[in-house]
Amino acid sequence: MLAPSIAFERFVDQAVIHVETPDFPNTNYPTTYLQETAIESNQSATYMVSFHPTFHIIDPLWITSDDGTGLVYRGNLMTAPEPFNISGNLIKIQFYSDPAGTRSGFRMTLTADLPIAPPAPELICGDQGQISISLSNQTIIDLCENEDDYVIISATSVDDVNLVDPVCKANASDPNFNLGFTDCSTLEVTDGILKSQFLLRCLPKVNGSAAIQRYVDGCLNLTCEYNTTELLKAGAILPKIKKVELDSIEEEGRFGVEIFFTTDRSYSVKLSAGAEVEVPDQIYAKVELNSLDDALHVQLSECWATPSVNHNDVTSYQILDNSCPADNAFDTDDAINIDRNYNATYAAFRFRSFVWTNYDTQTIYVYCHVTICHNDVDPECSAWPSCSRKRKRDVSSSDSLLIASRPIFISKREAISCEEANGGCSDTCEMRNDDVRCNCHPGRVLLGDGRTCQGVENSDIVAGRGSLVILACVITAVVFLVCFLLVWSKEDMKQKNGFRRVI
Repeated sequence: MLAPSIAFERFVDQAVIHVETPDFPNTNYPTTYLQETAIESNQSATYMVSFHPTFHIIDPLWITSDDGTGLVYRGNLMTAPEPFNISGNLIKIQFYSDPAGTRSGFRMTLTADLPIAPPAPELICGDQGQISISLSNQTIIDLCENEDDYVIISATSVDDVNLVDPVCKANASDPNFNLGFTDCSTLEVTDGILKSQFLLRCLPKVNGSAAIQRYVDGCLNLTCEYNTTELLKAGAILPKIKKVELDSIEEEGRFGVEIFFTTDRSYSVKLSAGAEVEVPDQIYAKVELNSLDDALHVQLSECWATPSVNHNDVTSYQILDNSCPADNAFDTDDAINIDRNYNATYAAFRFRSFVWTNYDTQTIYVYCHVTICHNDVDPECSAWPSCSRKRKRDVSSSDSLLIASRPIFISKREAISCEEANGGCSDTCEMRNDDVRCNCHPGRVLLGDGRTCQGVENSDIVAGRGSLVILACVITAVVFLVCFLLVWSKEDMKQKNGFRRVI
């Protein structure tokens, strides 16, 4: 069966709308054809629907609205229906022709009985701190006296437009603003909500030849709110868009935060999906804020891992606690490290990989409580607490985001035993907890692959270990020299006392 060809039209806030079948009335409408029309209104509108006298269809025609009014026409209809009224915010017109046959079609006209109200001003609070403001013609009429005026964003009245930042002013004929989070705004934090407020007002062009001026200082207050108490998942975070009235308006935005794994400590390259990590290699995690505002900081208070997508799984491994590496009794000192926290753009940490006990499938999901703060309004924003084994204070907050990583898959190193190819070790091999442990002969060090040993003179050892080797060599040389001098001294005394050496 052939798929139908589809035609779609959309009208927004239009007073008169014409809808007709293709090339009406000259050509019959096509078969296997779907025609859809959507008519949207900013406020509920009533339309009178009338038809052209030429009217002939043999396929169903639906005319319906979101408030339940409308009609459906079916069968072989050759007479134009009587006009009728339909109302609502959304009116849909659908016409579908099957392959059986075709006729001349229809043309209908929808006329609003009242003028359609112009759209209200739009405020878009973007997820990267980008704010978009556009004002309708009706709003400009209410706010300003004429289109020659300026629309400015200022918390206080201004007499000279030249004193206004260029990004904070626009001509009333084109009242559109694209702003950063802190541009032209007043910032405040209340109950864990970061607010960016924009006060729009009209400033007329001054007539320099006039002795006095009179104008009305009308105001429009717009507010973007960024709430930090939501449950966020890794992935796209979409801003909300609302119509606002000429009044004090508050609109909600969201911070775009994600957590993901990287290939190394530079935290610059994402680890590919489905990647495996061998125990006990490092796992590198990065929590990134999608924002162009460097004053917004990322604070990690708590992070943990689970073997499932459930962040409340009874099996878990604590990674960060009170913004510091967790103090797990079974961890070594280098098991968890924080490379960046309480800083702009992103936070980063790493921990040694592990396997879950008594689990067949080895996957690690990482979750973090994240707080986003603004350095200009929060003096503690960049104050990373000092970390020690005994915690000084609790910096976790109920106003934090919960973000989740995608899983990372864990595999043990190919296990073999010491009896099989010496466990892959270049020197000596021993078994510990059913796993191979490679050791090196004296004077050699174990390389990063955990299997190969290399001589000290050829390896990149740390300065402390190199110093010990040098010290041991010096002590050995001194002991040898002392022994040689003692033997030589005894032989010399024997010669002086008349003894002959027997060879």
